Amino acid sequence: IIIQFPPEHLIPLKLWYHGALSRSDAESLLTLCKECSYLVRNSETSHSEYSLSLRSCQGFMHMKFSQSKDGKYILGQNSPPFSNIPEVIHYYTTHKLPIRGAEHLSLLFPVLVQTL
Repeated sequence: IIIQFPPEHLIPLKLWYHGALSRSDAESLLTLCKECSYLVRNSETSHSEYSLSLRSCQGFMHMKFSQSKDGKYILGQNSPPFSNIPEVIHYYTTHKLPIRGAEHLSLLFPVLVQTL
């Protein structure tokens, strides 16, 4: 068995991190979930970036984490900077998302990786 560990900025190991999951596979997982369910996956467009996939009442939303010049992580355009992705996720479990169309949502229900 090969265990692929996430890069340093995703540690501590989080069960909502799904690695190289495609956008469509993320939507398939989220289809079974309730509103405010989420997961983090590798970006399909850039392998060094990450995306947040979220179930909203309108369907699915995919938001990229961007990195500032000093290496901080930002969700969308208007989030404060965080030193790693788990900090971003933790913050938005108790704060509303800074994303148009998701202003009423928080990250409430992590979609956990199914470990065998």
